[in-house]
Amino acid sequence: MFAPVRALVVRRGAPLALIAAAAAVSLLFAATPFLIPAVADRYGIRIGSVGLISTSQVFGFAAAAFIGGRRLRPSRRLLVGSAVAAVVVNAASALISVFELLLVLRLTAGVTAGLFTWLAWADAMRAEKSMRAIAAVGPVTVLVGAPLLAWIGSVGGDRAIYGLLALAPIPAAVIPVDIEGDAVAARRHFSPSRSNVVLLGALGLLTMAGSAFFVFMAAFAQTEVGLGEVALSVGFSLHALAGLIGIRLRRHPIWAWPWMIGITVSVLTIIALPDPITFFAGMVGWGLCFWVAVPRILNRVAEWSLVAEERVGDAQGIMALGRSVGPAFGSVLVGHGQFVGVGVFSTLGLTGAAGLVGAVERYRSGRDGPAA
Repeated sequence: MFAPVRALVVRRGAPLALIAAAAAVSLLFAATPFLIPAVADRYGIRIGSVGLISTSQVFGFAAAAFIGGRRLRPSRRLLVGSAVAAVVVNAASALISVFELLLVLRLTAGVTAGLFTWLAWADAMRAEKSMRAIAAVGPVTVLVGAPLLAWIGSVGGDRAIYGLLALAPIPAAVIPVDIEGDAVAARRHFSPSRSNVVLLGALGLLTMAGSAFFVFMAAFAQTEVGLGEVALSVGFSLHALAGLIGIRLRRHPIWAWPWMIGITVSVLTIIALPDPITFFAGMVGWGLCFWVAVPRILNRVAEWSLVAEERVGDAQGIMALGRSVGPAFGSVLVGHGQFVGVGVFSTLGLTGAAGLVGAVERYRSGRDGPAA
């Protein structure tokens, strides 16, 4: 499963074990749109309520990322422990039949994913080449995993998908790696930059607005666009491929905000013009613009930090919190299969996030950061 990831994104300075950990997290989140219709069918509950599995999962992710950045020291023991826990909770999710218990298990799965992500990004923020490698893991994993998830879900439902998710963390546990991290005391001082706080808020708003619609993408494509499972998986693969192209652009854009406007336009196109052609075009635009903008914003945060990795836990935690809150709003707004409300919510939120980033980039033009 991870051979394409290794071939496309591994570079010196990006440990293969952390690549595998990041891939397991990406597969976990890529599975959510495919799981929601399957879980709704098996448990006999409405689609909006099933969105709570994403909320629980990502809330655990956010908590782990925040705590990791402040209370934990990166180590291989932490990596292996998280991998073992991920295997157990994903396997258990395939076996149980009580929805409330499933929510608890997905909360725990989110915690393991948050620790995986914090470990990978804390290492990646030390070198641009390594950061690009870790950032590329998500699009590559979705590119490979989306057709696989669609097929497995069609054959074995949500149980089979959870079984696949239980296998995914194993490479991270068995591949040797040396993980070095600063002691906790060395990470207690943060840059006083208020504009960094605004950027972190923009990242949270971006993921909240985007995830509110994205987790219901499979249901939207099936009911409003009329796509089957194969065509749906193609859409997700195109989304991931465009993201990989965005990460690999040789000429990095100076500004992030125009690409965030591109995300808004792409989402609005999908919602306002429910047609297979506009759906695929919107998915491509969304993937490309997102993965050009987000690494650039993270670089902006690093530029005005005392050390590059000081805010990585905060950034990942706030983005995860956005992904947790977004589906919760989406669950309310979707109602009985109506997507207009969640579409308006997403486009307004994405526009606001672009405005915040644009304001910070304009403010910083010609200024030096606090670290200088």
